[in-house]
Amino acid sequence: MNKEEKNSNKCPICGRSAHNESEYCIFHAGVEEKTEEEFKKALKEYVQEIKKENSAYNFNKFVFIGFLNVKEDLNITNFKNASFSEATFEGVVNFSGIKFDGDTYFISTIFKKTTFFTGVTFEGNSIFIKTTFHGDVNFTTTTFNGEADFKSTNFESFTRFNFLKFNGVADFREATFKMNTEFKNTSFMSIANFEVVKFNGHFSKFMNTTFIDNANFFVVKFKGNAGFEDATFKHDANFEEATFEGDADFRLKFFTKILNFSKIKTFSGKKLFIRSNNKEGKISFDRAHLEHTYLEIDLVKGVSIDFTDALLNNTKINRYQIENHIFQEIKMKFHEAQEIYNLLKNNFNSLGQTEDEKWAYIKRKDMNRLLYSYHFYLKELKITGKKEKFPFLNWLKKGYLWEWASSTFLNMLYGYGEKPLNVIAGAVFIIFFFAICFSIIGIGNPEIIQLQGTAIHQNSGNIVDLVSKGFIKNNLIKNFPDSLYFSLITFTTLGYGDFRPLEGWGRILAGSEAFIGAFMMALFVYTFARRTGGR
Repeated sequence: MNKEEKNSNKCPICGRSAHNESEYCIFHAGVEEKTEEEFKKALKEYVQEIKKENSAYNFNKFVFIGFLNVKEDLNITNFKNASFSEATFEGVVNFSGIKFDGDTYFISTIFKKTTFFTGVTFEGNSIFIKTTFHGDVNFTTTTFNGEADFKSTNFESFTRFNFLKFNGVADFREATFKMNTEFKNTSFMSIANFEVVKFNGHFSKFMNTTFIDNANFFVVKFKGNAGFEDATFKHDANFEEATFEGDADFRLKFFTKILNFSKIKTFSGKKLFIRSNNKEGKISFDRAHLEHTYLEIDLVKGVSIDFTDALLNNTKINRYQIENHIFQEIKMKFHEAQEIYNLLKNNFNSLGQTEDEKWAYIKRKDMNRLLYSYHFYLKELKITGKKEKFPFLNWLKKGYLWEWASSTFLNMLYGYGEKPLNVIAGAVFIIFFFAICFSIIGIGNPEIIQLQGTAIHQNSGNIVDLVSKGFIKNNLIKNFPDSLYFSLITFTTLGYGDFRPLEGWGRILAGSEAFIGAFMMALFVYTFARRTGGR
């Protein structure tokens, strides 16, 4: 076949005349089959034809070679219904400052070198499905007024989406970012979908980014550090089943509803920072894997945290970060709150944080006490819709009063084994109480049989009237020092024998105090040993 016969052939893709020795036209011919100069010349002519006919820009499967500045080389500022699907850009391409009217298609397009979309406006939908960017790509200050679809797109080098505005849905599902990625100072005005996305670079930055609608990061993988510093989530933020292999920084400017970290996985030794200034919202760590993670939380009152079934083991956190923020306690779900505090207690124990462990243990006991309170009983009736004619009597019949009262008493007595000072305070109260009682009814000894009222009854039987001698003005006050001394030695069961109880009530009181004293001292030893490492 001679050259003329070859040139008479048509391109199998578009029907244009084949270029030189190629079976394809100059637009679809490979890199080795055409020169940059002749390609650009043909491309300019093609663009001029489109402008005259006011037709759509069809660049499907074109093979662009050399450096291409679309605005300068092709004298284009507006594309109307442009399609670059399955096209290949062999060199650097610059779309900066271009306006795309109508829908724009870059489906399965390949960009082999650096690509610029800075300052671009997409008025319609922009479809980049399964596109591959081998070089750096820069979408800085671009505006997407329609849907931005980057599903299954591969970004193999440094990617910038800084100072952007997505007015429509931004869909990056199953996309892969192999190098560092930036979405800094970007606004997502509609739903942002990053489901099953892989961020494989050293860092992925969403600093000062605003999400107006739902932000979905379901099953996302951050191989490097994830930075959401000063980001704003005005709707739900879903990071369920996300993996954080590096540090994750969520020191947010604001979030409104739910920050969902359910079933996330963090890697050992990494840090997860969470901070927000809002006064409402919920952070969920439901079934999250937080083993050996540094968890730093800084929240204001009103934000709740849910640790339901979370794996907390050697998770570095302290109670001051989560105190007054446990979701189940705030919502009066006391049974579930007991499990949460038990989970926290075990974690603090694994870290050796004894004070925090003590706090979690007491809180767990407090939840049990509140579970049987009358106030909670009424709340349950309201939630279930049950109506009882005499709710208080039913509360008594079910034995809740005993459960609540005994738990309250034990908390006051010794703080469930965590407050030895409570035992000391109780002992002091008991000693003084019995001292007052002994002052009233009197005490005796081998020489002074009875010290009672205004007289001392001696062994000889003679009665000495102390009032006539001016020694006693108030017998309770006069007798109290000896009574206090007697109460103290009775409480400690020393029994020196210099004083003894009087018959009747005196002996009953003395025996009772001795029994209570023995019990209180044993309780103090137990509590003190528990607090000093005897758990």
